[in-house]
Amino acid sequence: MRIFGFFLVILGLASCGQKSQETKLPAADREQFLLKGDTITKVAFAAISGELQTALQRGGIEAALQHCNVRAIPLTDSLARTQHVSLRRVSNKPRNRNNKADRLEEFMIKGFTNDQNEKNPITPKLVLKNDTVIYYKPIIIQALCLNCHGTPGNELLKKNDRLIRQLYPGDKAVGYKQGDVRGLWRVAFPYKPTTRPHGQGL
Repeated sequence: MRIFGFFLVILGLASCGQKSQETKLPAADREQFLLKGDTITKVAFAAISGELQTALQRGGIEAALQHCNVRAIPLTDSLARTQHVSLRRVSNKPRNRNNKADRLEEFMIKGFTNDQNEKNPITPKLVLKNDTVIYYKPIIIQALCLNCHGTPGNELLKKNDRLIRQLYPGDKAVGYKQGDVRGLWRVAFPYKPTTRPHGQGL
């Protein structure tokens, strides 16, 4: 697998009184976390999409929506426990309020969207926050996703839009086009660096 200039970003939010800075992880650590994050998100995507396909075959979009409402978060939580990580899907336009992106995650979504608009490669990023390395991978809208996340009255049928609003009061996850950045996979790993960035004392 080719690695496209991945870098570690140490981001301190102004509200926390920390100074923002950037540095690179040691190459071995960087590749390790990228590989782990990629593997975990692929397993999670396969599990969620597999159950979703089963629900679609059983009862169409209505069954799929009801299935996601009940199973999506418990399934990711179960996978996280198995892998001993924190695993979430987040969005700046959440369907489930528990998946709302925080300020850093909104920043990352905007960055991936800008890369997409500028025709740059859309590649995962690593962020160091305190003693945790966080892997972020964009979730891209596919054609099938438009049945639940497209424009109401167009790709998203009105009857399904009504059901979404019943299941998810305050839903914001509509109006997407194919290829849009829907949100992020977020995988958090504990990290104890073996070396300190240059210039930082004990």
